[in-house]
Amino acid sequence: MTNLIKSEMKKIFHKKSFYIVTIIFVLYAILTNVIYKSIDDFSINDPEVTIEELEKENSRLDLNVKENLDKYVTNLSNIEIKKMEDTYKNGEYLINKYVFPLVYQANLLEYMEKDLEESNIVRTKIDEYLNKIKDNDWKYFASMRMSELKNISNEDKDEKTDIYIKLTEYRIKNNIPYDEDNYLNNALIDVENNLSEYYNLKNKKTSKEEQERLDYLKEEMLVNKYILEHQKDIKNNESLKGVLSNFASEFGLFILIYVIMLSGSIVSEEYNKGTIKNLLTKPFKRRTILTSKLLTVLILMPIIILIMVLIEIIVGGLILGFDSLNIPILIYNSSTSLLEVYNVFKYLILSLISNIPIYLVLGIICFMLSTITASTSAAITITFLFYLMSNVISNLALVYNLKIFKYFVALHWDFSYLLESTPNPYHFTPSFSLIIIGIYLIVILALTYIFFDKKDVKNI
Repeated sequence: MTNLIKSEMKKIFHKKSFYIVTIIFVLYAILTNVIYKSIDDFSINDPEVTIEELEKENSRLDLNVKENLDKYVTNLSNIEIKKMEDTYKNGEYLINKYVFPLVYQANLLEYMEKDLEESNIVRTKIDEYLNKIKDNDWKYFASMRMSELKNISNEDKDEKTDIYIKLTEYRIKNNIPYDEDNYLNNALIDVENNLSEYYNLKNKKTSKEEQERLDYLKEEMLVNKYILEHQKDIKNNESLKGVLSNFASEFGLFILIYVIMLSGSIVSEEYNKGTIKNLLTKPFKRRTILTSKLLTVLILMPIIILIMVLIEIIVGGLILGFDSLNIPILIYNSSTSLLEVYNVFKYLILSLISNIPIYLVLGIICFMLSTITASTSAAITITFLFYLMSNVISNLALVYNLKIFKYFVALHWDFSYLLESTPNPYHFTPSFSLIIIGIYLIVILALTYIFFDKKDVKNI
């Protein structure tokens, strides 16, 4: 048996197709990592109204109509803010939080209340703020924020006030400027922005949609808390960690190509080349020969995945750097409301294991078709069609609750929901899914062995 497996290994590693697919995978890995590195450039944002569009709209407004005057003041304020953001590139957050209310107030005083003197007083304050932003004096705003919070009367204070104070103290203590490229700043701002909504939902009876929103906010709160406590850039997916955490989805198709390519040719090529007769003349039972080929596929599956992972680590490390490998992956468990912390490689291994049944079932199906049809192209084509059909049926099963769907293997072969700590989308237990997969594999392999035992090779 061992000699047969070694012989099969040699045949596979001498195939040109194996190396062609590997070269294509390397090129694809390079492209994927380049895209991850440039993800900001490829991100699609909602189109903003331009200064020209706002000015054009204002030129058409009749300012004698109160509603139009309100619109004019709002547009004019937005125009001023956009120009300020273009001038002070790193001050967008401070401009929107502190300067915009003053700009709107100044325009309101000038155009609606006709109080130019008061408007100029406000604009003096605007100039003061802009000078602080220009000098990158972020501590001025942090100190101002701290004074505002501490001056809140005892009657108006609540648990949120104490958190706001702690966040501001954290910023000052750790010297964190209001810079959107600083992950600690982003975590602080996220917490501040979500805090009110979080407590409002937390302290009320929620609907299903509100509960989903509350779960999301809980997750965000815990993740940002972890970021601030451990000072790790957890949310940065433009990194090697980001690619590896999505390895199964980014490169799963290539794993499938390798598995199906090997499974679909390992038996049929013996028929096509006429070498099956020589193989059967050796002192081995037919079942032993077929088992050696099956074991070869099963042994190669983890080896190929390991090779792919090593290629990605090398390629990704050279393009994105290796620093992110020491940053953990956080998974929120909604049932316990806790974060589960994974080492990058532990998460990668578990995510690949959770997808192994997909490759295993499709590989065995392709192996059976290769044995029965004696055609590599037919085995590969039919298996891919089955895979595509499986995706369609899986989507239908989410919409239509038909009992027959529960016995279709594609609804059971993905266990990634366990790793992500989410419910099974089809409400199956892992044990039931394993039983279904086991039945499919036993039936498929039984048919394969029976057919191969009775196959007449005289005319080949």
